[in-house]
Amino acid sequence: MKDWGVGYNRSSPYKLQQTRGRVVMFKKSLLAAGAIFMVLGTILMVSGCSSLPDNAAASVNGVIITKDEVADRIRVGAGINPSRTPSDPETDAYKQFQRDMTAQMVSEEVERQEAQKRDLTVTADEVDLILDQVIDDKYLGSPEKLQQDFDMRGVSIDDLRAQISRQILHNKLLESLRTEVPVAEEEVLSQYESSIGNYVYPEKRQVRQVVLADQASAQSIANRLAAGENMPVVAGQSSIDNKTKTNGGLVGLVTQAQLPKAVADVAFSLPVNQVSMPFKGDLGWYVIRVEIVVPASNRTYEQVRDDLMTHMSNQRLSDYYNEFREQVKQEYDVDYASGYEPREADVVAPETTDGSVTTSQSTATTPTP
Repeated sequence: MKDWGVGYNRSSPYKLQQTRGRVVMFKKSLLAAGAIFMVLGTILMVSGCSSLPDNAAASVNGVIITKDEVADRIRVGAGINPSRTPSDPETDAYKQFQRDMTAQMVSEEVERQEAQKRDLTVTADEVDLILDQVIDDKYLGSPEKLQQDFDMRGVSIDDLRAQISRQILHNKLLESLRTEVPVAEEEVLSQYESSIGNYVYPEKRQVRQVVLADQASAQSIANRLAAGENMPVVAGQSSIDNKTKTNGGLVGLVTQAQLPKAVADVAFSLPVNQVSMPFKGDLGWYVIRVEIVVPASNRTYEQVRDDLMTHMSNQRLSDYYNEFREQVKQEYDVDYASGYEPREADVVAPETTDGSVTTSQSTATTPTP
């Protein structure tokens, strides 16, 4: 059965979920929406388990997460993402999946309590909006088809609505944190001015080519073009490159990096409207002409401002999160029952090269429902 779901994207913090006719962007600005609070459940102080009720898998500040609730989420996972959910409870993989699911549910409870402090809520209308987009995208606008699919999988629409609600809460909570560390316009402008060399449109050239099988044929074509024959006509008649032949040999307006090296070396040293000497390339023997040159130029502040603001805001939120994490350690009392405790390796949350926060858990074993 094919995997399906709208779970948190823990492998890529900047997941763009496209829907038919609409786009739902769980924004770059959310900075690893799933990953940040997935960490919370595993970095909290783990205290003794003796006070937990028998059916408790974990507790967060006294709020119990039951073993039945964990089992139910695994059941939903098996229906929505069967290839990622171990099926045999006796295997080590299943037991680890159970631990991962418990840690996820702990992080979600932390989220819920943090959201409650900030008066953040998720409305039924917000859930309905995403649900409608899911129906449009995956079920051609038919709620009946969604219901049939879920009946076959053994999960309910309420399971999906709960999943969507948790994801929306992720987004709201991170955006709430972001407002505590704003980036001023002056800071963005200063960053642009100090690194203006990074915001360059590379030179582009419009290239036309004729590709021949051997050097002698290429030299003959070069002589004809030098004598004034029409290059688009010659390319259409003689070129062996079918991709450009039907367009009169036109490669297009390209950067040096977009061309094969042999072609780029000639094209970006050739004067405008001069026919090249034949040279060997990846497809055969080339004769080319450069028709237009668009010089390199700096992108203006207005052109890069939004992306730069997002990048700086993400970086600042990442740094702020480290402080927030230390605060959370002091505020939340988390207990795990034996067999439900997180892996020791999950306690550390390494940072990626772009400054976003991730977890050490493999996305192959991290439940998404």
